[in-house]
Amino acid sequence: MIAYPLAVYLIWRLIILLFQIYIQPFYKLTPDSLYLWDRLFNSWTTYWDASHYLSIATSGYNFPQQAFFPLWPLLIKVTIMLGLSSQTASYFLTFILGFLNFILFYLLAAKLVGKIDAKWALVFFSCYPGAIFLHAGYSENLLLFSTLLSFLLLENKKYYLAALSAGFSTASRMVGVGTVISFWFINTTIRNRLFMSIVGILGLVSYMIFLYLNYGDFWFFIKGQQAWCQAAGRCNFTFPLTPLLQYGRLLILGWVRVGLSSSFIDWFSSVAFLSLLFLVWQKLPRYYFIYSLIVLSMPLLSGSTVSMIRLTQVAFPVFFILPKVLKNKPVMIVVASVLLLLELRFVAFFTSRLWVA
Repeated sequence: MIAYPLAVYLIWRLIILLFQIYIQPFYKLTPDSLYLWDRLFNSWTTYWDASHYLSIATSGYNFPQQAFFPLWPLLIKVTIMLGLSSQTASYFLTFILGFLNFILFYLLAAKLVGKIDAKWALVFFSCYPGAIFLHAGYSENLLLFSTLLSFLLLENKKYYLAALSAGFSTASRMVGVGTVISFWFINTTIRNRLFMSIVGILGLVSYMIFLYLNYGDFWFFIKGQQAWCQAAGRCNFTFPLTPLLQYGRLLILGWVRVGLSSSFIDWFSSVAFLSLLFLVWQKLPRYYFIYSLIVLSMPLLSGSTVSMIRLTQVAFPVFFILPKVLKNKPVMIVVASVLLLLELRFVAFFTSRLWVA
């Protein structure tokens, strides 16, 4: 069962490796990506948010880094204690968790939609531009691992273990609460749902207790998030559809254009994923719809679609139903190829320290 996801994972990483070695020098280079070692290693472990996770792992929190949840830097710190450098620890963990995520994704998809559609779903998952953050030292890998494992355990009716895994997801990122909320829509007793919700939320609660003991505020992570979004100028708490409608209006008026800009792709990916939730509702158990709706809506509450190309990646049930939407094999090949080319473009931008998400 793991031969196929292993092959897809290794091929995916090989394509990115070959692109960075042989093609990126002719496409997009800055001083930050001029040398091969910078492109292949330093960029994935120290650029953008990855540097904050390393800083937390080695030096502890400095405001406003409290916006970054603790489990990923804690895991890096533990790995450093084995004798690895912080960058090597981040890269090693990213590689292992990425591989495990491909396996869990395939196993869960095969259980829900069958092996044939699961194979295509994994291809789309790997080709999607947001997948580059499974290559970087971000918390996406850990969040996906704990979430996919939780749902796979749930499908096997191992409710308590599913709840424990969900607890790791809420200690990884705020959107991990989507898994906990979805527990209320599974077909089991009220007692099981309540127990699972309590255990699942313990990751978030434990971080809040840490923040209270160290900073005197249970909600200090929200202050950190506000500081980051104020710096970016996107702190308008609003209805999730508002930023989508506002950008759509700008498109209609011709004030922004359809193209390959990050802002357009962020907007388009948000609209596409939210639109496909209708089919997730129809074809998968209800709790996958609830989970996906929450993880897609929470970032949009900020009033901006910034970084949605990355944040949509964790709405994995959408990938499960894509083969059923596209159906025709040549069409699926074309779509996967276009997505892969766009992903490689994002690789070039990210590893050149140019804004992606």
